[in-house]
Amino acid sequence: MTEIEFKEFDPYLRRRVADTVRKLRTERGLSQEQLSDKCGFHRTYVSQVERSVSNVTVDNLQKLAAGLEVDPVVLVSP
Repeated sequence: MTEIEFKEFDPYLRRRVADTVRKLRTERGLSQEQLSDKCGFHRTYVSQVERSVSNVTVDNLQKLAAGLEVDPVVLVSP
C-alpha cells in the first residue's frame, strides 16, 4: 500500500462555501427560510452555513446545491 498524500488544510473552504451559498441564494431571489424549505432544513440552518458557523456535511452540500440548482462542485470551487 502507498500512503495518501494529504493536501494542506484549507481554512477558507468553509468561508468559500458560505459566500457562494449566499451569493447564489440572493441571485435567485430566495430568502434563507425559502432555501431551507427547498432543502428540507430547519429554518435557521442556511443562516448558520452563510455565517460559517456550521460545518456542512457532504449530504447537506448536495441538498444545498440541488436547492440552488447548481452542481455541488460550484459551492466549493474558488
